[in-house]
Amino acid sequence: MAGAPDLARRAQAVLERNRRGAWTCPSGELYPHQWLWDSCFVAIGLAHDDATRAADELRALFRGQWSNGMLPHMIFADDVADVGSERIWQSRRNPLAPDDVATSCITQPPVIAVAVQRVAQALAPQERAAFLAEAYPKLLAYHEWLYRERDPRQRGLVTLIHPWECGLDTTPPWMDALARMPRPWWARAAARLHAAQFLRFLRRDTKYVPTVQRPSDDEGLGMLVLAQHIRRHGFELRNLPPHASVLVEDVTFNAILAAANRSLASIAAELHQSIPATLAQSAAHTEDAIDELWDPEHEQYYSRDAATDELIRLPTIATFMPLFGGVVAPARATALIGRLQSGGFRTRHPVPTVPTDDARFREEAYWKGPTWVNTNWLVVEGLLACGDADGAGELAAGTIELVDRAGCFEYFSALSGDGYGARDFSWTAALVLDLVNRRARHGLLA
Repeated sequence: MAGAPDLARRAQAVLERNRRGAWTCPSGELYPHQWLWDSCFVAIGLAHDDATRAADELRALFRGQWSNGMLPHMIFADDVADVGSERIWQSRRNPLAPDDVATSCITQPPVIAVAVQRVAQALAPQERAAFLAEAYPKLLAYHEWLYRERDPRQRGLVTLIHPWECGLDTTPPWMDALARMPRPWWARAAARLHAAQFLRFLRRDTKYVPTVQRPSDDEGLGMLVLAQHIRRHGFELRNLPPHASVLVEDVTFNAILAAANRSLASIAAELHQSIPATLAQSAAHTEDAIDELWDPEHEQYYSRDAATDELIRLPTIATFMPLFGGVVAPARATALIGRLQSGGFRTRHPVPTVPTDDARFREEAYWKGPTWVNTNWLVVEGLLACGDADGAGELAAGTIELVDRAGCFEYFSALSGDGYGARDFSWTAALVLDLVNRRARHGLLA
């Protein structure tokens, strides 16, 4: 593909600029810390040319693991003053948190078992065996935590307690759920007086990115209120009052978990280990339970409100994520592929996070319309999993061309292809490297 070698060099330069010793920050200015699924995507891209660095990227994530197995969605950089963010979580007050780093107290999509498997495949045999032996018990503890603490009713679907856990933070289903959450008097007063904008001076993101491309002030306030709410309840699902909290069985998270469970099982088999029976049973239940998120009338997958057991019927790119999870029956896969190729998801630069024919679509707004490389990558992988190599190749090629033209932005207009958000964004660079390398080495995506 024309421009691919130069694009690869530019992407590698981005990852080098954002390198912070053993790990890589998403963006030097806007996101100076380490994030869970960001580093997983970074490791997948790095594995092609520097598998040892990729393995170290994942090892750096495990330094934040809690004693109960939880992997936090953020690990704070020691040399970055971000007192406000650390104060939200106050992880050092929790006896389960690590002593030597400050972290958040919630998790993020569990891509790490998938990343460990991909990185291990690129390592030399001896280094591969050692890396897998080191990572396996930590992965096992994480998956066991997910089911033990976030699936207490043993329904097979993990419940999330904050939009930051889903990865697709401000997509409409989560913002609708957040808007229904009861707010304290001071937050209600701020909304009535339109005073949330006065909190903007506390925000880091709008110092570097236009306000229209970020969560609104009211959304930001709502997410901070929710973080405070779950902190008062020890960040424990079992302690949260169901009808005064935001509890969602998120389709993207659980689809990724289904894929991660299979990666974990493959790692165990390579190490001649056996997945504990309880965890294996939970994993099998997840693959069946995702079926409950299918709406036959609209022929889409939706997330579900865990308090009311009602589907949140708002269309987003999440409907395609069960393809990545490998849990979609052929007839449904055909319906999803048809939806991907027509209507509001068939844009000049696919795939928009919200379809353009939905009233909630916003071209520039964070997770409400722009195209993201990580979600495109997940859809590409899902199309390959269901046998649509042509569709996967077309989307991969379009994604490569989009980044080649605009640069390694955080997200892009699905209509014009213009880059939005942070510049020199790490997972954009890493995942386009993965797509470029696989195309160059195999002639196709396989």
